[in-house]
Amino acid sequence: MLHEIEEKYQIRKKFTEPLLIDTNPNYLSALALVFAFVAGYLFYEGLIVLGGVFVLANGYLDMLDGAIAKNFGRSSKFGDFIDHTFDRVADVVIFLGIALGPAVPLWLGGLTIIFILLVSYMGTQYQAIKHERLYSGIFGRSDRLAALFVFAVASYFFADALLYGVYLILFLSAFTFLQRFWTSARNIR
Repeated sequence: MLHEIEEKYQIRKKFTEPLLIDTNPNYLSALALVFAFVAGYLFYEGLIVLGGVFVLANGYLDMLDGAIAKNFGRSSKFGDFIDHTFDRVADVVIFLGIALGPAVPLWLGGLTIIFILLVSYMGTQYQAIKHERLYSGIFGRSDRLAALFVFAVASYFFADALLYGVYLILFLSAFTFLQRFWTSARNIR
């Protein structure tokens, strides 16, 4: 488990290192949120590939703001609060755009939003009790955004790719929720 976390950190470092600048990471969190609103709107309008590009930009800025906060000593409780809050709003806005758009039924998009929020809730609930954030599970936020980008681009070649992608995201989010629930229950006892 620790090896997997270190491996993910190294991959993120390679992607963020070229753009590390000493700036307020909260500005990047805000820009990432703007990109999420744009992505949600584009999905709603049926511009799926372009929506996927903005999802990718949102995810990249979400990685970058954390890297800047760590590398330049700008980590703070307020910054963590802003980052996690904006991430949840971004998740809802992106998937609400998908749910209200032409490619995915409303019920599927709505149920996916619920499980995405439950995954995040388990992380913060664990943090409230154990004073450390829980990021375990097979399908976290960065995985979800990467998958959404891939399925959005694939929809250019295969019309139902986003639909099947959202089914997969729903399934993996539900599974991750159950994993986090089990891990939390076991560790809290």
